[in-house]
Amino acid sequence: MNKKFNKAMSKIRSAASIKDCFHPNKDECVMPIKSAHSLQRQGSLKTLEKTDDKGNAFLYVHSEREHNFKNAFYDLKPVGRRIATTFDGFCSFHDTELFKIIENEPEITDINNDEHLFLHSYRSFAIAYHNKMEHLKLYESKDSEINEILDQMYTKSQRNDALEGVKMAINDLKKPKEAIDILLNSNNFSGLEYFAIEYDYTAPVGCASFITPHSFPNGKMIQMNAYSNTQSSIITTVLPFSDRTVVILAALSDDQLACDILNSIDDIKYELKQQKFLSFFIFEGAENVVVSPHFIDIKSLKWRKDYCELINHIADNHTPFLNYNEKTFHINYFDKSNALLH
Repeated sequence: MNKKFNKAMSKIRSAASIKDCFHPNKDECVMPIKSAHSLQRQGSLKTLEKTDDKGNAFLYVHSEREHNFKNAFYDLKPVGRRIATTFDGFCSFHDTELFKIIENEPEITDINNDEHLFLHSYRSFAIAYHNKMEHLKLYESKDSEINEILDQMYTKSQRNDALEGVKMAINDLKKPKEAIDILLNSNNFSGLEYFAIEYDYTAPVGCASFITPHSFPNGKMIQMNAYSNTQSSIITTVLPFSDRTVVILAALSDDQLACDILNSIDDIKYELKQQKFLSFFIFEGAENVVVSPHFIDIKSLKWRKDYCELINHIADNHTPFLNYNEKTFHINYFDKSNALLH
């Protein structure tokens, strides 16, 4: 059963795969398309990994799951950092040249340097855009074997809803892509609005995503109808390093709602409250989240089941959006007591 499930998931990934350079200057592209990491393989991913008693190093990614038959739940699946958070989204030239200032020295990132903030945000946006295009390719597939697998996973209504949701999301991404490409080509790295914070310890989480928030820190719900107008979203990057953690939130300067959310996060008076909301913001909204097994594996089985069930709830298009409540949301990735020791 487990092998059959894994084979089906592998087939789906293969069918959805797209290889295309995200950079707007296609005439500069030098092939091949590289399998790039949205989070640095030798930086953040290496920092988060854990080695088991057989010498295998692994991570947990929210989007990588497997059936835990022993305890009857849909569990987090151990994955190696070689394949974690990879996407075929940049050609060899742009993957090397565009990000070299932050790649050649993985620990160099400075929250006071707008070029660093922009490049990390650009890459996070790229994987979000790339993933949506792959989802569209999957749901529009004409391959009979793929359609048979999808028919076993979804009802016709669920699949149609998923397809419409992806189309809406891609529509929401078009304007930001045009705007961020203009900023890139003009070297206007200050053209985005940023909220950036640094902790002097290693948090057990990494993230590269484009988040559509549904709640302010005060619990006020927003953007409740995903099928209405264009949604406001925030490019979100969390980078755990060897002895610190950098969080970068970025918004288009003309997206008033997104900028208001950044300001509301910045205005949270107490650090613990801000950390809890940032944890909720990432957990509830990000598709590309990497969590250290050092954080997950010490928890009780009940905690782990609840954590995974909450991921399932968020991933289901037919469940209501979570309402932030600092008293009932108990995950805090950024609490110093959860820091990784190296």
